[in-house]
Amino acid sequence: MSDVRVFNAADRFVDAQHWWIAAELCRRHPEFAMLEVGHEEMGSSIAVLGEVEGCAARVGLSRVGGIRVSGVDDFCIAPPEVLSEPNAHGVLKRVERALGVPAPSHNMRTTRENIGYRVIAQILTTKVNDRRSWTLRGERQEDPHVRDGVPWMGEAAQWPSVLELRRRWGAEAAVGEVYDAPCAQAWLLMADLGPVAVFDRYGFVRAEDGACDLMLMYREARGDIAVVAAEIVCSQS
Repeated sequence: MSDVRVFNAADRFVDAQHWWIAAELCRRHPEFAMLEVGHEEMGSSIAVLGEVEGCAARVGLSRVGGIRVSGVDDFCIAPPEVLSEPNAHGVLKRVERALGVPAPSHNMRTTRENIGYRVIAQILTTKVNDRRSWTLRGERQEDPHVRDGVPWMGEAAQWPSVLELRRRWGAEAAVGEVYDAPCAQAWLLMADLGPVAVFDRYGFVRAEDGACDLMLMYREARGDIAVVAAEIVCSQS
């Protein structure tokens, strides 16, 4: 969730909680994916999109507006309530009930589609007290098609690993539709608004010096997301 303004003190705590809730929602329900949404008055926010019983479903998570479920007008969890909740699982379950989706009957696996969300959420959580502000800029629906370039990534758009990703988007667009799901194709992780890494929807993290397979890192870490997040941050320090 990116803005060019200086962040309020509590923004990083709210962002970390919102990202954890959104990432877990996508892990527990693979039909959901994430997108960034820009607002002129409220700044940027994240949205979780998918379908519930054949109908479009949407959860918005905003620093200003809190957590809202589209079509459920009386549902809102304000940021102070999110931060005061003893356990974020409680907020997650309230969102699931508002969406009308049951909690999964078994522990859902981490996949290429959702591992990036989980790693980003972990990085934001571990960096809440860092001297730098850590934030994200994800693809938005009003951004140019990724085959036409990614100007919103700034200088990261010219990293060799991102140029490789852009070629993959071009090849995919030549034989079909890149946007087979309403989700961001990539997320740019920033520290003090400077590019650190790009997470793509294929399960890779890309930096100026190359790309790494997140699922391979996850297996080597024996399923510990915290270890994966730490490796990524340390490699870019």
